[in-house]
Amino acid sequence: MANKFIDSTLLDKAICFAVQAHHNTERRGKGFPYIVHPLEAVAIVATITPDQELLAAAALHDVLEDTDITLEDLRREFGERVAGLVEQESDKFVEGVSEEDSWRTRKQAAIDRIAASSYEAKIVALGDKLSNMRAIARDYDELGDKLWARFHAPGGRADHEWHYRGLAKSLCSLAGTSAFKEFTTLLTHVFGKPKPEPIDLADYEVSGDGYTAISYNHKDGKRMMKLYAEYMPISVPENELAMSWAIMDLGIKIPAAYRLVTDGKRVGVEFERILNKRSFARAISQEPDQLEAYVRDFAQECLKLHATPCPTDVFPSVKAHFHAAIDASKDFDADQKKKLHAWVEAAPDATTCLHGDMHIGNIIRADGQDYWIDLADFRYGHPYFDMGMLYFVCISNPSDAIAQRLFHLSHAQMVRVWEVFVRAYFGPDVALEDVYRLIEPYAALYMIHFSNRESMLPHWRPVIENTLLK
Repeated sequence: MANKFIDSTLLDKAICFAVQAHHNTERRGKGFPYIVHPLEAVAIVATITPDQELLAAAALHDVLEDTDITLEDLRREFGERVAGLVEQESDKFVEGVSEEDSWRTRKQAAIDRIAASSYEAKIVALGDKLSNMRAIARDYDELGDKLWARFHAPGGRADHEWHYRGLAKSLCSLAGTSAFKEFTTLLTHVFGKPKPEPIDLADYEVSGDGYTAISYNHKDGKRMMKLYAEYMPISVPENELAMSWAIMDLGIKIPAAYRLVTDGKRVGVEFERILNKRSFARAISQEPDQLEAYVRDFAQECLKLHATPCPTDVFPSVKAHFHAAIDASKDFDADQKKKLHAWVEAAPDATTCLHGDMHIGNIIRADGQDYWIDLADFRYGHPYFDMGMLYFVCISNPSDAIAQRLFHLSHAQMVRVWEVFVRAYFGPDVALEDVYRLIEPYAALYMIHFSNRESMLPHWRPVIENTLLK
């Protein structure tokens, strides 16, 4: 069968132009023609967009720095948009620095320039930087730390780690792409897990208080962060950052996740700040007459989430999570744990996406767009496990004080949230009592999970015994 026709005139011209511009030039220290690198950058950009002008800019991204081609030449041959994209990618046009400045000063200026560039320019930059990172990873596998002697950076490995982690931060708006995921995977392969970056709390203002973390807004209006309590292990924010990037790959709408941060005692994750947002819990507290409308919308978002296939090689299993929670519990003897494990194993299997902490405080709305937040517990499994969490927060804690502190609502309102959700999720004719009986054991699993962090509450034990241990 013949290939489908596509007009590649502009890209073809750009590739031929780049081949001539880099003619007889070697990729430094590689032993192959330089043009191989721009062509690899084109292939990477093509995984993100079919836009011919962005692909052309990727082919041409080094001609201003490494050849006699000028910006005017590019404008004349390829137009203002392509020339502008190549200009944004070129270190040659970074203002306020010169060859006399230190290596870190020059690289920081380039990182800042990419961070401030357009989304399209960042796509071109990622094509270039991922190609470079692939080469570093290949050479590192062969040479180990001897590799760093090849480069001009005075600090060797430490300088290169600083540089590439800075690039990752500057390109994090592309975190939903497979190219960015590969870039960060290679970063971890070469340099290890990212370390939390120190922040100054004076640059932030408290914006919310959750069960295990406090949220802060940056004064620049563009960023926010969630700092976990000191008793929370670093693996929790590390997992949330990794999960956020992987979730974006699935097309699920969430705020962009940027980096790990620390105030010296607590560790957290910095995110894109969604302006003019409210959680559904906050919205219901402010507009109680709209409770049913918000909960119906919440149920629709849950249905969409639970209809999304979840790659089981990327995300953990919800059953594995509860098996681990049972093993860690000090509230049950060996025979009881055996029964609990058997119940989890007998629960239905599925490979759909689960939020893991699904409730009306973990979904926000801004300008008509809904976003899931607090994603450290994202897993795959049967939706009943997610509904167990919602049941747990709505029904299992009959305390106005807890409901007000966590959701700004009364316990009676939380019960109403559950009732509206059930009919919106399962259908208007479903019997509430049937769903109560179906989901209560899953809520009991969350009681075991949370009792590993704090002591078992007296009213939880009977629920666990009457559902999971009967």
